[in-house]
Amino acid sequence: MKNILFAFLLLPQVFFAQKHDYIWVSGDSNDPAITTHGGITIDFNQKPVNAYYNYRKMNMFICNASICDTAGNLVAYTNGCDIAGADDEILENGEEINPGFTWQISCIQNDDGYASGIQSAIFLMHPESDSIYYLFHKQIKLTTNPTFAYTEKLLCSIVDMRQNNGAGKVTAKNVELLKDSLSYGELIATKHANGKDWWLVTPRRRSNTFYILRFTKDGIVDTFQQTIGILPAPAGEGYGQIVFSPDGSKIYRTNPFSPIMVYTFDREAGVITQFDTISYDYGNQPIIGEIGCAVSPNGRYLYLGCRLFLYQLDLQAPDVSASQTVVAEWDGVTAPVATLFWQLQLAPDCKIYGLAGGDTRYFHVIHNPDEPGLACNVEQRGLPLPTPSGSSMPSFPNYRLGPVDNPGVPCTATVGTQAPPTPLPVFSVFPNPVSAALKIVPNRQFGGQARVRLFDVTGRMALEEIFDPQSACTELDVRALPDGMYFYEIWSEGRVARAGKVFKVE
Repeated sequence: MKNILFAFLLLPQVFFAQKHDYIWVSGDSNDPAITTHGGITIDFNQKPVNAYYNYRKMNMFICNASICDTAGNLVAYTNGCDIAGADDEILENGEEINPGFTWQISCIQNDDGYASGIQSAIFLMHPESDSIYYLFHKQIKLTTNPTFAYTEKLLCSIVDMRQNNGAGKVTAKNVELLKDSLSYGELIATKHANGKDWWLVTPRRRSNTFYILRFTKDGIVDTFQQTIGILPAPAGEGYGQIVFSPDGSKIYRTNPFSPIMVYTFDREAGVITQFDTISYDYGNQPIIGEIGCAVSPNGRYLYLGCRLFLYQLDLQAPDVSASQTVVAEWDGVTAPVATLFWQLQLAPDCKIYGLAGGDTRYFHVIHNPDEPGLACNVEQRGLPLPTPSGSSMPSFPNYRLGPVDNPGVPCTATVGTQAPPTPLPVFSVFPNPVSAALKIVPNRQFGGQARVRLFDVTGRMALEEIFDPQSACTELDVRALPDGMYFYEIWSEGRVARAGKVFKVE
């Protein structure tokens, strides 16, 4: 155990978190002449949520953390290079966090964001002040012979918004909390059982050993190590996500080459009391890659973003693995790259938002994450963004979590003025245009066999195939067809279940 005390003035009143995650910052480009890139602000104070453009100097590449005051006004944000305020200017003394060779390469030479991975920085409020905010951030060590990077330190910087007539100042910077080989990203936090203090959790690199730090009004006062569970596959580090359940009682950790790792967490003692795994099917796809995760507001459903597929698992089912359900499959849209599924984040409007790719203009939306199966209502690209997001999506704890005897709710469901999302068709047909294989995915249960027919523009049937509508995906080989426009019909249960047109191209 070690004690690290931070000295600062304290305000007498205790403030409980409310709207600290109501502004999300994103966007990867800082050229003011190119308004088609960079500068995304996502505002949950508005109903419906509003995503709009404003120029900012700071590229939000991968590392992404921000914090609002209790009323939902942006206070500060970082890309791991510097700390900026609400006016998008670097705060006094907020330059060059995570100093070193990696900072020079990522932040100066590449003029991008700090390459420390998702979930590599997190803002927490001081437990007894509404004006002091702590940024916990991971520092990367980069070597050139051979080229190799790993997380070397966990650091802390402090923002005091009472300074400079309310404009704020970074009063402490790059204070070393841990020096060890740490995991890439995977920094999370939850409230202590008292509803005021915080627990910070992060694993060691390629390890089943966790550092657990207690953050109180006196700073970081306790640091523990605990080894529990299986070793995650080394090849998957940096491609997964780790989250607390909204009530702080469970930790879910994903790795594309390992089962889901589940840890029961004691918010009073700050220890993991139990470990379990959940096996799952990553899906039949050509590339094994990222896997994100999020837990529904009621804590019942776990969502996995597995590139081509978005899955739901019922955590209360007798066999959780057997409950795995495809709630969305990539529909073939590129904007301009494939809008796949990866990092997920529960938002203050009780919806789950998902990163749709490194340079796309969308977040996916799970509108009703507390509902089972397709009733969770996934809308692919449900939140249009004004510019490409980069690989940038913030990661927030449940700021609204209270003491164990009165935990409160993690979010508030809202009814927007926008039209409800369009329901899924009975069959999804993609990609369009198509060059090799036309995919047909059923979105409800069907009985018996189904039939798909393709007709050319003259009405001549060009292709017909019988398939099993119970299959997760049927592929129709169209490589032999001449290029051009075709009309399709999908017959099931004695009627046309879906009809449309598709373009065949080389």
